Amino acid sequence: MIGDPIAEVLDVALRVDDTRGDHVERVDRDRALLARRRFGVALPPPLVPRPADPASLPVRPGGPTDGAAIAAVQRRAWRVRYRGLLSDAFLDDLDLGYLGAYWTGRATVAPTPRHRLLVAGRPGEVHGVVDVGPTRDADAPRGADGLATWGEVRSLYVDPTVLGAGLGSALLDAAVAALADDDPERLVLWVVEGNDPARAFYERHGWRADGSTQVVPVADEELAEVRYVRDPPGR
Repeated sequence: MIGDPIAEVLDVALRVDDTRGDHVERVDRDRALLARRRFGVALPPPLVPRPADPASLPVRPGGPTDGAAIAAVQRRAWRVRYRGLLSDAFLDDLDLGYLGAYWTGRATVAPTPRHRLLVAGRPGEVHGVVDVGPTRDADAPRGADGLATWGEVRSLYVDPTVLGAGLGSALLDAAVAALADDDPERLVLWVVEGNDPARAFYERHGWRADGSTQVVPVADEELAEVRYVRDPPGR
């Protein structure tokens, strides 16, 4: 019996060892697949196989049934990219219950009509995610609706199984296109200062650091971030 399919997927994801590639115990994979068949909840890697061409995956609007898979992808991405930037104890104990509830809620109700949540993967699978909307930056000008006139890539996560295979570029392109629909004056994003691979990735795509920095509390720890900017397409 499966009482809560989202909790079932999160419970299985917690038992997957990120260091063992695509190894998943058969009983866990079977339960996750059952939850997908019966309730339509999406699954994250490695509960679903790595696509042959990650860059060609469809990028679609995220929905409530994607919430658990998005949470698992974020956790796996953090545990790979932020190792050494945050403590092992924090990364190893990331609360999937909280993340699952957050992303399910975010996919259910957008904060504003200008927010968009996009996932990479066919229905029933999530291999990456990007969240965009008006920037949260206090120095951004505001429009008549009270929202910032700058657009922000608020977060972008790609599962470690598809790192370096072009999916991050596809998601970033989709994010820029989604933001451009609202004719922003500027595009911004924040990246962890010590995350050199991510900084190099954004710089290859035409983003540049503008000198702004901030310190973000993460539980009892902190992450230093730098702001990157670029002009919207056509400007």
